[in-house]
Amino acid sequence: MRTIISVSANRVRVQALVGGRSIDYAHLARPLLRALELTHHFDFEVIADPAQLDTGGGGVIVATSDSPLPPGKDEQLAEFVGRGGGLVLLGGTLASWSGHAAIAGLARWTPSGPGPSTELILRADPSHPVTQRLGPELKLTDRLYLSEGPPADASVLLRTSWHFTEQVVAYERAVGEGRFIQIGLGHSASTYESEAFQKLVHRSLLFAAGRRPPEPVGVGLIGYGAIARDHAASISRVAGLRLAGVCDISADRRELASREWDVPVHAGAGGLYDDPDVGIVVIGTPPVAHAESVLAALAAGKHVVCEKPFALRVDEVDRMIDEAAERDRVLTIYQSRRWDSDFVALRDVVRAGGIGEPFYMESFIGGYSHPCDFWHSHEPVSGGTIYDWGSHYFDWILQLFPDAVRTVTARAHKRVWHDVTNSDQVRVDLAFANGAQATFLQSDIAGAVKPKWYVLGTRGAVVGEWRDEAVPADFPARVKVFRPADGGSHEEILSLAPRDDLGFYRNLADHLAWDEALAITTAEARRTVAVMESATRSIERGGAQLEVDI
Repeated sequence: MRTIISVSANRVRVQALVGGRSIDYAHLARPLLRALELTHHFDFEVIADPAQLDTGGGGVIVATSDSPLPPGKDEQLAEFVGRGGGLVLLGGTLASWSGHAAIAGLARWTPSGPGPSTELILRADPSHPVTQRLGPELKLTDRLYLSEGPPADASVLLRTSWHFTEQVVAYERAVGEGRFIQIGLGHSASTYESEAFQKLVHRSLLFAAGRRPPEPVGVGLIGYGAIARDHAASISRVAGLRLAGVCDISADRRELASREWDVPVHAGAGGLYDDPDVGIVVIGTPPVAHAESVLAALAAGKHVVCEKPFALRVDEVDRMIDEAAERDRVLTIYQSRRWDSDFVALRDVVRAGGIGEPFYMESFIGGYSHPCDFWHSHEPVSGGTIYDWGSHYFDWILQLFPDAVRTVTARAHKRVWHDVTNSDQVRVDLAFANGAQATFLQSDIAGAVKPKWYVLGTRGAVVGEWRDEAVPADFPARVKVFRPADGGSHEEILSLAPRDDLGFYRNLADHLAWDEALAITTAEARRTVAVMESATRSIERGGAQLEVDI
């Protein structure tokens, strides 16, 4: 059977041989094929019979199969690769085919096994284009094939430890004008569902087709305050990116940047915009100036990262989105708290259906203390209290409740801190098209704190409790899942994975290198701004409920 999934002259032609005699690879590989299809990079032909493989043209062949090759097909595959084609073998395919002389000549590696199903701790080569930014250590439950090692002319992509030996899990080598890639993973459903495995195969297919990522892209910072220093540190640690310049109106901060980084330092943004070594600009100006700064950077031909909040008004957002599309530039927003370990745990439970359908959420940040100083507390510059932590909290809420927002109601208090212009407290209530409700409360006059999150679903609840250290969000919440049990509830405290501090910039580098999807899209950020702008209008109208479609 041959199934054509998509057709486009601009994509890489991929023949996917999926099937087997003893293992139902067609079923196992569905999540992988679906993920690859969604990249829109490939024209797929899904084939069950090796005899149907067309080796007369170009492109890439990927196989996860234990079906035997018909006579002569191994020679055809070897000729296909030698002429410039790509061959990517997954799981036990090579073990099934290595008895053919031409396949053995391509691989020069004869696997034995596989071993028992177990958790494998995989180490990726951080310098190879295919495995850059996959992370220093991956964990997958699968079966391992053993061998003395690939040929000397091969580049190892993944390794693992096994019984006091180091084993190669994946490698690639040039053969004539083409590429051969072996990835010895693919016996378990969890492997094909793994995002890391899907990325590995995606990049392997593009690499086998001759695609190569660009040279590291230079990044320039507009503003060099405390957060910008964090940007600089992250950029310097991500392969594919490098710090290339800093701009700040403050002489003291320019001097600090010069001491900390060996890059050009500018007093005005024009210096960064005119520098051909700068391909990306990070906008760290106060929120009221975001739109102006982003538009100027886009007009200079730069890709742009904008600090949160994206803007104060939706019309500003639309102008930036239109300009980026017109100039074919990347535009994304630094919603860095998408990678907070407590939110990741909360999100994963909700998305996996762990509490049923979520229908109600309360969220809180604050305490009783003077607001931070400078523009963060000056409403004409910051946009108001809603645009501070609200930029993160509404981003979180809209990730958990993807339905359209139908009503927005907000109220603000000014009762204690009269030396700043931001409100002392704001509360925003949202109602969604499916009837769900969500509330955000930020207060600098809260004598007692509420949980960070309180989420109800049709089959349970999740509560994020502030830890004993303090309320500030740099301390992850203690995330508890409650499920009904015997008239009461069963309580589970979730273990939190370490925070991925480089998640945002790794994703940006992956997008630039392999056109992988951006984690933070302008459409998502537009929804967050639309909610905050509507809440601001509701406050101006005395807490009126506004009918919206966000």
